[in-house]
Formats: sequence, C-alpha cells, structure tokens
Amino acid sequence: MSVEKGTKRRKKPAIQPLPEGWVVSDEYRANGRHIEKGTELSIVGERGRFIFLSHVVNGAGAEWINVFGGPVKHEILRSFRPERIKRVHRLNRTRKNAA
Repeated sequence: MSVEKGTKRRKKPAIQPLPEGWVVSDEYRANGRHIEKGTELSIVGERGRFIFLSHVVNGAGAEWINVFGGPVKHEILRSFRPERIKRVHRLNRTRKNAA
C-alpha cells in the first residue's frame, strides 16, 4: 500500500480544547422535562423535529443548544436558544441513525 507520487494523506484534525469558561453538557432541562442526547424536540418557528445533541454555555453567559434535524430529507446541524424549545417529545419518531 504505497502512496502514489503527488497524492498526500490527510491528517485528522486535532480536537481543539474548549475556550476558557465554556461548559458543554449532553443534558438539559426544558419545559419541566429532562432532555438527554437523542431526545426529540420541536422548535418555535421551525418545521420538523430536531434531535438534541448538547447544551453550551460560553464564558460570557450566552447559552444555546445544538441539534440535528429539520424537515424530512433536509436535516442539518443547527443551534438555537433554549427558550425556542416548543415541545419535548415523549416518543422519538425520526430515523434511529440520525444522531
């Protein structure tokens, strides 16, 4: 398995440490419900369901949630303010391999 002349192997990007004061968690509490990684949410003003990935608080106190989802066949990684969570779904209905 030799590398042909003129082709280079790509290095995996190094994992960057979090900036000072940032806190990332895979759990959150909204609308009286416990949310963990993989829980489905609905977001105010957005179509489709989103799968919760993480909750982030930066050093300045701003916070947001990272989610994956949206309309069927148009899913994308997005970030929203926690106050935009409309509903925490009891049953997951999106694809199992989406998260």
